Amino acid sequence: MLEQQRVTVIVPAYNEAPRISPVLKVITSTSFVDDVLVIDDGSGDDTSRVASSFSVEVMRHSRNRGKGAALVDAIRKKSDGDIYLFIDADLIELNEKHLLSLAEPIALTSLVDMTIGVFKGGRGSSDLAQRICPILNGQRAVRGGWIKDCPDFSWSRFGVEVFLTRYASDFGARIEMVPLWGISHFHKEEKYGPFLGVYHRFKMYFEVLYAYLFYENKMKMKEKVISQKPAEEDEVCAQVRR
Repeated sequence: MLEQQRVTVIVPAYNEAPRISPVLKVITSTSFVDDVLVIDDGSGDDTSRVASSFSVEVMRHSRNRGKGAALVDAIRKKSDGDIYLFIDADLIELNEKHLLSLAEPIALTSLVDMTIGVFKGGRGSSDLAQRICPILNGQRAVRGGWIKDCPDFSWSRFGVEVFLTRYASDFGARIEMVPLWGISHFHKEEKYGPFLGVYHRFKMYFEVLYAYLFYENKMKMKEKVISQKPAEEDEVCAQVRR
């Protein structure tokens, strides 16, 4: 079934140069993936250079605009996708089975519009966070026709998962939770150190709360994910074509 669908993997990344290579190695070796787009969201490190060493396309924001904007820009650039996979750049022990588990339910039935991955059997701290609030997981697959018709969620930053889940629930989209065994991710304290890591963690929580509180107000926006709106002038699109 996946052979009959155009599968596009979108990898939003911000300062992930030390961690992105294992993720891209798995994605680019997966047979059913047709396109891979890495969005370097204004990184101050070599994320774009590292990503460009793989057979992927790289899109770079000249400033950090947040995860929501990265995903919207990627969908607009790759607007012919039937299934989009959203995969974080800092995953540990990602493998092809995880990607298949996310994409297959959408390919097999028209009743599923979005899958949400749930970490299991990986690092204990990540598994615990998933049990408490699984909807915050960024590993997802979405049906192309559904996501393109969503309201523009460029504003949502790290609250993008909250927005997508709530929008799907409010408007009758079918969500399937998918266990992802043995997978985890790097924590912010591991990336940035204990003090700066705590800052980034609370910044993320604030953005999640903002998306939750202002969801209804943002729903009044008429702009859709796919529109004729031109790209922002501060974006630079680079380069490496598969």
